[in-house]
Amino acid sequence: MEEAVHSPRLVRFGTFEVDLQGGELRKSGPKLKRSGQPLQVLAILLERPREVVTREELQKRLWPDTFVDVDHNLNTAINKIREALGDSAENPRFVETVARRGYRFIAVPEIPAAVPSTRPAPRLWMSATRKAVVVGLVLCALVLSFPFYRHSIRPKAVQTMTPVVTTVGEEHTPALSPDGQHLAFVWNGGAGSHFSLYVKIVGTEESLRLTNQTSIDLDPVWSPDGRYIAFCRILKGATGIYIIPALGGAERKVRYTGWDGDVNQNYWISGHLSWSPDGKLLAYSDHAFHSEASNSSIFLLSLDSLEVRTLTSPLHSKGDFDPVFSPDGQTLAFVRVSQESSIYTIPVAGGQEQRVSSDQTWKEGLAWTPDGREIVFADQNGLWKISLRGGEPERLQFGQDGAEPSIRGNRLAYVKSTAIFNIWRRTLNSLVSAGPPDRFITSTRMDSGPQFSPDGSKIVFQSTRTGNWEFWLCHSDGSSLMQLTHSNPTDAGTPRWSPDGQQIAFDSNANGNGDIFVMDSQGGSPRRLTSEPSSEVVPSWSRDGRWIYFASDRTGGWEVWKTPSTGGLAVQVTRHGGFAAFESPDGETLYYAKGLTVPGLWRIPTNGGEEVEVISSVEATYWGYWAVIENGIYYLDITATPGIVFFDFTTHRSTRVFDVDRPISSLQALAVSPDQRTILYTAMDAIHFEIILVEDFR
Repeated sequence: MEEAVHSPRLVRFGTFEVDLQGGELRKSGPKLKRSGQPLQVLAILLERPREVVTREELQKRLWPDTFVDVDHNLNTAINKIREALGDSAENPRFVETVARRGYRFIAVPEIPAAVPSTRPAPRLWMSATRKAVVVGLVLCALVLSFPFYRHSIRPKAVQTMTPVVTTVGEEHTPALSPDGQHLAFVWNGGAGSHFSLYVKIVGTEESLRLTNQTSIDLDPVWSPDGRYIAFCRILKGATGIYIIPALGGAERKVRYTGWDGDVNQNYWISGHLSWSPDGKLLAYSDHAFHSEASNSSIFLLSLDSLEVRTLTSPLHSKGDFDPVFSPDGQTLAFVRVSQESSIYTIPVAGGQEQRVSSDQTWKEGLAWTPDGREIVFADQNGLWKISLRGGEPERLQFGQDGAEPSIRGNRLAYVKSTAIFNIWRRTLNSLVSAGPPDRFITSTRMDSGPQFSPDGSKIVFQSTRTGNWEFWLCHSDGSSLMQLTHSNPTDAGTPRWSPDGQQIAFDSNANGNGDIFVMDSQGGSPRRLTSEPSSEVVPSWSRDGRWIYFASDRTGGWEVWKTPSTGGLAVQVTRHGGFAAFESPDGETLYYAKGLTVPGLWRIPTNGGEEVEVISSVEATYWGYWAVIENGIYYLDITATPGIVFFDFTTHRSTRVFDVDRPISSLQALAVSPDQRTILYTAMDAIHFEIILVEDFR
């Protein structure tokens, strides 16, 4: 593990070295440009790694008796530190901004002094079906939108990442051979629910198909000598553990198992084989006594006698899954799922279980590092590594969308999944009826947040087709596509037209936290409207163009504020919570949501008054998935079958307009044309899977 090395004079982290007495910052030996206040700020942060140093503390240390613009000086210093370290505010490796509080140096995970715990925030239990997990992860990320919680991220040496399996369809459960030169995996042939076992030489394109049944074959593992591969099979009447020669040949069944043969069940939690380093045992997960009513336990199958020994007997939990032998074969790691999803270890000979980590995120695969000191695992936030000595997990720089890791020597393979969201269109026949869906604005990335111009002739939307969230412009029929912003490496979001169609307001994290900007609708340099250390996001215009509404957490919780569109002092609008807001077409009423994950919609008069609930939390809607027109509100009903519903202002009744038969993005994803003839929404088209190989993994 990389650790910062402290001395009275030097501090090292990654490839950097800070000489605190000499006032120098060096990278891999050569000196970088000396910088006064930025280096002083960095030195203070390094004194207390992983702790928040407040802005007030920094002011007292650096400018105790001088009146200065502290916010400006600190922002300038932090930006220069990040520039020198090659760091970024949105994906920090070294310096993290803690909204409304201060800053934290996050690259040092272990120091002699005790540090406060930063246990991950609890998360809800997720389905183990692979597709449902991936969709859930994407939707969770889009609903939350902002990184309210993250594990510590440490700098790593540069590692080479190469796609090794990129065939159309779904690839899962990669397994590197003992010498790291071959890769076993399962593939559905491009479509369908059946998976077969394949092997390929790393670095070549051709794959050898080993199995050819109408089954689900998964979880291949290599024998220690590399001659055989064991795998799990799900097939009515033939479910169990099989072994097949690695170069092809006759397969043989070595164990019947109680996994459900119904492909609609959560079969991805079944099995998860591991072959012991001495070649004598296979570890697997199965229902005790082959009963669906019992919890899953870890079993050891002797390949000599085919006898089975129970290794774990979980009580008051959903079961134990994903067993993996340690490199020396003495210990087994596994995942226990109850209210939490915990990583445990247990001696192979039997004995006391030891919990390594625990949180509420579903774990998608475990792998030991070659030295047996750490475990790599995947959860809904990607790939992590944790020491057997305990402590907080360390997020790996790669693999943000990764799962199912496999490690051999200095190579690591994992599955990367990417959801593709596109903008769909439906023609409105009336306020409460619509034509069939039409795939409208598409790419191989994510397209979302469409908004019609006031005259209905153009559409602005946000897309990751360049690698970052950028704005794009097109005609209302989807033609004449043009990139509007080039904000790399920052992200921009929620574009909103001014009433005259000449400007677009949006939010961006270009300054380390969310701020509101305005730009010309034909492009050009944006103008910054907010500069608070808090987050200001999700803008919209008043109907007269004089004000821009936005959400801010400057008071400690999300509320709606407004600021003059030409710049000036912001005014708080809501007092009981508020997030995304839109004025009614007549400008007399403000409609708003209350948070990133709070269902329902409210309204207040624009000239002040009491708030009234319009759409209750029982009906529900995402924060960005609604649109106000003169007669009512279109919104997404997510209580049962997802669908678009129209709430009529006159009758106060809701009518379903159409169902949405594919996963929905919640990221500012609904728009109605000014003539009320067209409705746009964002939905998922596909999930793209590929297997990635990481070289020089340490």
